[in-house]
Amino acid sequence: MSNFFKHVLFAAGCLLLLAAGWAASPQISSEKPVIKFSLPMFTPEGNRKWLARGTEARIISREQFEVKELSFSLFDGKGGDKVQTLILSPQATIFSEKSVITGADSIRIINDEYEASGRDWTYSEKDTGSAVKEKNIKIKNNVHVIYRAEIKGLLQ
Repeated sequence: MSNFFKHVLFAAGCLLLLAAGWAASPQISSEKPVIKFSLPMFTPEGNRKWLARGTEARIISREQFEVKELSFSLFDGKGGDKVQTLILSPQATIFSEKSVITGADSIRIINDEYEASGRDWTYSEKDTGSAVKEKNIKIKNNVHVIYRAEIKGLLQ
């Protein structure tokens, strides 16, 4: 069995234990933050969907986490380990059941086609009826976008 497969099985087992613990207790709360927070999400096929990490997080409820120094990696969900989009923010709230992340503070979005930044933002996923969900990032204030793609015929 490959090391990667062993790590995936270990992570899945840990998530099942956490889910069983959450199901058994009506409310989770903690006075102390979780240090080096990491929350992976997978597709129904077991492929990486996204990974949220932070320097610390406070558990608000079973599905809500307040995260400091968020690093949110989006994958294509088809089995590759290549990060398609990276989202960075100093403070964010994750609603894991709804696949929604919000932040009033700054955001920086990095991918191969563009880089964007701003403040007061929301990331969400919408079910389109197909296997691939529509991913949306809305930035409300101080929006700056830099396109890396060549725009042909713009000045003609």
